[in-house]
Amino acid sequence: MIEGIIQIGNSMLSNGGDMLCSLIKEVSSQNRRGEQMHVLKFCFSTQKDEFKLDCKEEIDSSTALKYAFIGSADGPASPQWFVTSNSYLYHITETLNNLTKVDLGNELNEKIKTVFDTYYVDLGDKIKPKNRYILNYKKYGIAEEDVLETLNKVESEETEENEKRRYKNIASSLKKIYSKEFENYVKYEFNIKKNEIGLCTILIDGIPLSNFKEYRQAILKSKQKSKGNKKVRGYCSMCGSSKNLTSDLSKMKIKYYTTNQIIFASELKNYDKNMLLCSNCLNKLISGENYIQNKLNTKLVGFTVYLIPHFILGSPMDKKDLDKVSDNIQHSFNIVKNLNGVEDFKDEIQNIADMRNRNTYFLINIMFYKKSNQATKIQKLIKDVNPSVFQKIMTVSYDMNKLGRKIMGINYKLNIDLQTFYFMTPVRLKNSEPMNYRKLLQMYDAILTQRNLKLDEFIRGVISCAKIEFFDEAGYNVNGKSGIYNTILKANFCIKFLEYMGCIGEGEKMNVSNLKVRDDMKSYILNMGYDEQQSAMFLLGCLIGEIGNAQYRRMGEDRKPILNKLNFGGVDKSKVIRLTNEVFNKLIQEKIRKYNEITFSECKRLMDANKDSWKLNKHENLFYILSGYSYDTMKAMLNKGGKENEQ
Repeated sequence: MIEGIIQIGNSMLSNGGDMLCSLIKEVSSQNRRGEQMHVLKFCFSTQKDEFKLDCKEEIDSSTALKYAFIGSADGPASPQWFVTSNSYLYHITETLNNLTKVDLGNELNEKIKTVFDTYYVDLGDKIKPKNRYILNYKKYGIAEEDVLETLNKVESEETEENEKRRYKNIASSLKKIYSKEFENYVKYEFNIKKNEIGLCTILIDGIPLSNFKEYRQAILKSKQKSKGNKKVRGYCSMCGSSKNLTSDLSKMKIKYYTTNQIIFASELKNYDKNMLLCSNCLNKLISGENYIQNKLNTKLVGFTVYLIPHFILGSPMDKKDLDKVSDNIQHSFNIVKNLNGVEDFKDEIQNIADMRNRNTYFLINIMFYKKSNQATKIQKLIKDVNPSVFQKIMTVSYDMNKLGRKIMGINYKLNIDLQTFYFMTPVRLKNSEPMNYRKLLQMYDAILTQRNLKLDEFIRGVISCAKIEFFDEAGYNVNGKSGIYNTILKANFCIKFLEYMGCIGEGEKMNVSNLKVRDDMKSYILNMGYDEQQSAMFLLGCLIGEIGNAQYRRMGEDRKPILNKLNFGGVDKSKVIRLTNEVFNKLIQEKIRKYNEITFSECKRLMDANKDSWKLNKHENLFYILSGYSYDTMKAMLNKGGKENEQ
């Protein structure tokens, strides 16, 4: 994967590519609500004591490069001194203080020192340097109360006895006050809300600090400088060079490589023998990471994802070629993750097929990750995904769409994509973030690499989802509003999807020619590839569906007591026999036996024929019973053109 990132960085820096340009972070011109984003300018003067804010400039595609926006300084505890940021709080508190410690040449250093001394207030040495200095709010009309007066109030209200924690709490309280007052001032003066500010930058005497070549050189130096001055001997792990080597990879933004812990792997006190990079490869790695964060970063339901191509043959020679490949990868992945907006499947399938560049061959590493401060926690890395799998997913989804209409009728709407499987696997959520996601990501791994999946594990997951929906359990990714009949029926088509993808082997189909049930049931059993035991449970479920529909019509109030006979923990062989007898009695009780006698007879015949060789476990029994119930319920809904809930 590192090799793929360095390949991307090489494309960015080839043909005279600018290292600084390759570090620029893209900024959206609109927020989530579609509102225009603005640049907030902190305008200082060294000629007169005058501070102004300016919010007139709107963000466009060139703004980030114009103001040299490269994100925040490396590391959570690193001093923030970059003059263009997406956080105004940095410029209110620490940016100018930290800039005074960066060598930007005598002239610029003098200007920055003058601004810092003139416009900022010292809160005292008991507060850490990060929050010790603040823009003089009262002097420049941002607040009515003096900063030191606010500090005295907060100090008098803080009751913590431990001095270190006391001043940490004071600093935290002050930051909240600073932020609120500043936001109110900007909203009142410019009618611009916090979420309409995309970038904040600093100007001195009308000139953005980001324009100065000394500042831009300092940025590059900070990105290329390694910790320590020791000379490292060895060879670059990527290109084999022996010059300008470093094992310090702290500048990496995607921190998937541990460099600050002594671990059992080698029992070394340093990483010089584990991973070395020369200065050229390190620059390419940093550039490649930034490009991935800008261009190859996407989402899949509750997960954030990096799509990292690894070129096996014919790597792109320049940024233009790389952008084309990246756009193709993003488009393909985003299509197969959500097909709800696709109107013409055939055209889109062809579009994905045409995206492959005939002159290059590459595989894709798909990284599911979670950001935690400056760290990157890798949740799952799916390696060496062939881009052709996107075309196959699209094709199989199209086949499932046709199969759904063929079996269920023209009114049945079915789209199976990568997001579908998220709702087929129970995932506990905490603050809207997935927690126990291992099985789900293993399923994505199998689909994208076309590896084998265990059908029994998939069925267990679907049963758990149905249970969560039925009892309306909170704290999961499952939406109970669609009804278990919809979930179970869609799960059957998901199984066919997995079969077509080569992830699940096709089972032994029964001969339906001698089956004496309705033609639509025979068609469903045939197309789903059920064997005799699965068909017996399916027919039993269809009878439960008929009983449920009769109870709903008779009792109303969305009630179907027959469903209480099902145990979501599973239905073993002995319980199947008892359930069959109860179903027969309910058919008589609801006065619908004569309409379902043949179906019951065929169900009983298949069960008796297989009683000595029964291979389905209790979860599979329940799944195919629920499949029959779901089919019958959905058919009733489609036929009457209305909606009907099962409970």
